[in-house]
Amino acid sequence: MGEVKALSYKYKVYELIKNRILNEEYTSGYVLNERKLSAELGISRTPVREALNMLEQDGWVETETYKTTTVREFDITYLSNIMRIRSALEVCAIEDAATHVTEADIIQLEEVQAGQISMLENYDVNNFILQDRKFHNLIYELSKNDVLIHLLMNYYDMFRFLGMQAVMNSKERRQTTVDEHQSIIYALKTKNPSAAAAAMKQHMDETEKNMLARVSCSRSDRINDSDSA
Repeated sequence: MGEVKALSYKYKVYELIKNRILNEEYTSGYVLNERKLSAELGISRTPVREALNMLEQDGWVETETYKTTTVREFDITYLSNIMRIRSALEVCAIEDAATHVTEADIIQLEEVQAGQISMLENYDVNNFILQDRKFHNLIYELSKNDVLIHLLMNYYDMFRFLGMQAVMNSKERRQTTVDEHQSIIYALKTKNPSAAAAAMKQHMDETEKNMLARVSCSRSDRINDSDSA
């Protein structure tokens, strides 16, 4: 019974710390002290240590030479690297999805697509991103690969954290996102893994291009503001 409780705590601590990073309560370089977290949460150090190990494996924190664990620096090189990994995983997911997809699944995807299209004019960034996540989650579920699903959902969280909201504030990118999703749906209807993979690869390439451009622009603005001050 005690082991089950400890296991539950591990995942709860993982989610708590990850959410604090996403909400920028813990910023890059913030030291995550195992003893202090244990005292704050009123639990033993073991589930805290295990949660920190999970967060390191998922790319949210890093442990230095003397065992100091800090929130990692999410620089443009790291963003580019995880984009390449996410792109490869998305292609794997849709190749598998294309072999399992049914007419009912296509209808679900088209409903999500219709929801995004309806927001192109009456725009709400959070709802648009929510629909975007639903679209991709449906494809992940169709892959029927639990390991792949975990990895992709983690990378999606990173993209949301690293600037997806800012990218989706571009009217042009919102339209091209919808167009790329439509191409993915068309490819899935053919149940052709190669065509579906090509459509997803195009979507990921455009996402990477837009995100990297946005992050580079944002960093340049901060540097210029700092120089002006």
